[in-house]
Amino acid sequence: MSTAQIIRESIRVLLLHPTRFHSISMLFFSPFTVSLFVSHLIVHHFPHVPFSTLKFIGHIVGQKGLILPKLLSKTIVHIAICLPSSVTFSLLGRSATAQAVSDSYTGISLDGRRLIMRSGSAWVKLLHTSFWESIVVLGLFGALVAILLTVPKILFSWGICSRMLGILAVICCLGIPFCLVFAHVMVVGNLAKVLTVLESDCSGLESLIKANNHLKGQRNTALIMALSTNVVLRLVECLFELRMLTGMSLWECSLLVSMYSSVLVFDTILTCVFYYTYKPRNL
Repeated sequence: MSTAQIIRESIRVLLLHPTRFHSISMLFFSPFTVSLFVSHLIVHHFPHVPFSTLKFIGHIVGQKGLILPKLLSKTIVHIAICLPSSVTFSLLGRSATAQAVSDSYTGISLDGRRLIMRSGSAWVKLLHTSFWESIVVLGLFGALVAILLTVPKILFSWGICSRMLGILAVICCLGIPFCLVFAHVMVVGNLAKVLTVLESDCSGLESLIKANNHLKGQRNTALIMALSTNVVLRLVECLFELRMLTGMSLWECSLLVSMYSSVLVFDTILTCVFYYTYKPRNL
C-alpha cells in the first residue's frame, strides 16, 4: 500500500466516526494545543523569558553568544510549558485514538466510557514508552552538543579555524544527517506508542525496538507521512503566530486550536493504519 492509499484509508476511518474522533481531539488534544499556543504568546509578549533561558544555558556551557543556545532557548520554553499536558492529555488522546481505530477495524461498537477507561489503563504503559523515547532523544541531542563543544575547540587549538567558524562547520556537516536521524526517531516513537496501546505485552524500550523492526522496508513511507502531518501542524502554528501579531479574536483562536488538535488525531490515525497495513508482513 502506497502513502497515498494509506492517507485515503485514514480519511475513510476518520469519516466512519467523525463525531467520536472530534470529541477525542477536543477532550484530550486541545489542552496540549492550548499550552503550545500559550507558550508562543509568552515568548512573543515576554521576550525576556527565552533571553533568561539563553543566559542560563550560556552559563552552563561556559560560552557566551553561542549559536546553539540562541536557537534552542525558545524551544526549551515551549517544552517546559507543554510538558505537563504532553505526558497527560496528549498521551491519553493517542491511546483513545488508537483504541478507536482498533475498534473500527475489529467491528466493535465505539463506546465513549469504555474508550476512556481503556485509554486510562494504557496511559502508564505509554508513559513508560515516552520515557525511553525521551532518553533516546536526549542522547541524540547530547551527542550533538558534545560535538559542538569539543570539535570547534580542537580545531581552534590546532590553528585550523576560529571557534565560531568551527561551530558553523560542524552544523553544516551534521545538520542534514542529524535531522534525518531525529525524524526517524520521531517516527519510531509514534509507532511505538501505537504498539504500546494495541499490543498488551509491549511497552517501553521493547516497543521502540519492535517499532524500529516494523519500519524495515517502509521507512520512506513512514517518513513521508510524518513529514506531511508535521508540515500541516507547522502551517497552523505559523498562522497562529501571524494572527497573534496582527490581532486575533477568540473565535479565531478556538478555530486554530480545533484545527491543530484534529491534525494530531489524524496523525495518530495514520500511524495506526500504517501499523495494520504492514503488520502481517513485518510481525
